Amino acid sequence: MFSHKFSCGDFQTLTRMTETGITFDPPVYEQRYCATIQILEDARWMDQIRKVVEFGCAEMRFFQLMRRIETIEHIGLVDIDEPLLMKNLTSINPLVSDYIRRRANPLNVQILHGSVADSSDELRDTDAVVALELIEHVYDDVLAKIPVNIFGFMQPKLVVFSTPNSDFNVIFTRFNPLLPNGFRHEDHKFEWSRNEFKTWCSDIVEKYPNYMFSLTGVGNPPKEYESVGHVSQIAIFVRKDLLEMPLVNPLVTKPNIDKESNPYKLIHAVEYPFYVDTRTEKEKIWTDVQMEFQRFKRRFNSCEVDVDTYEDTCNMPIAVLLDRLEHVGATKELIEELLQENNLKVENECVLLYNSDQETEWSDPYELSDRLSQEAALIDHEGAEDCWDQSRES
Repeated sequence: MFSHKFSCGDFQTLTRMTETGITFDPPVYEQRYCATIQILEDARWMDQIRKVVEFGCAEMRFFQLMRRIETIEHIGLVDIDEPLLMKNLTSINPLVSDYIRRRANPLNVQILHGSVADSSDELRDTDAVVALELIEHVYDDVLAKIPVNIFGFMQPKLVVFSTPNSDFNVIFTRFNPLLPNGFRHEDHKFEWSRNEFKTWCSDIVEKYPNYMFSLTGVGNPPKEYESVGHVSQIAIFVRKDLLEMPLVNPLVTKPNIDKESNPYKLIHAVEYPFYVDTRTEKEKIWTDVQMEFQRFKRRFNSCEVDVDTYEDTCNMPIAVLLDRLEHVGATKELIEELLQENNLKVENECVLLYNSDQETEWSDPYELSDRLSQEAALIDHEGAEDCWDQSRES
């Protein structure tokens, strides 16, 4: 095992238990999504995660958060329920805001009908696998094939599983009995305790020694009941080379597809718009310089800064310009070179700016989008979220 801590620290969540029930704020599924995003964005491996496959994507709610990770360039959304995929396929289409504020990198998204137990060409070269609240919905024969497909065929760098913690059921049954099948959800085939889940994870790394795992969870227990653990437990598998450790076995360069596997069916695919900046670094800095000129003149005209004035001119100190642009690699020498090349007058370490000038014709691909783009709301579709994720937490 290895130690994992969330980069943003512990979640600010609240678990309330009264005489009539228990609630989680935010709801457990939101906590699970946020935890998984933090795992994908861990600084130790974020730059190496380009292709992600989510098994059991259902209504593709988690996708709405995952797609905002700029370093991810390919997302495969896999589910066995084809009618559910067809019903929600348009939810992966780019929004208007995606065309206004374009991504820095390309993003290809595919919706695939298939089973987590089947190997398929679409799964090759996957960097990360996400399977949230999936394994408890499959029968033993499929469960046995999951490690073979993910760790044997796909060989990703990162894998995230989550599943209900049956140790927590003692809290739920204080208020409502479990369903007739003995579980929280009618489709659950099992619910594991923390020891059972840990044993399953240990068996995987024993068979596939290139991996290590860490256990965590979301949905804190109420005070004085800490011994039951989280309501939802999470396993993080990391390939050892991602932690700068040697691999026990060499990776299989092109693993064979199991003859019994059914090929995946492509349901829908989209390409997200992205911006390709072909400017040189010098040209980028010059654009930034012009932006700072316009900002300075606007502030000057609104009397928000105290500068010397000469009729229709204002003086912007080069030191101010450098302080504003040092983070993009600007140096005093480069700024002075740009000012000279563009015939701007410098006096007493200040750039002479003419207010009567028309706005410089400059173009920043993100300036318009910064003003107009807005974060798309995560639409809470109708769907098959487990009953204990919703009704017991509302």
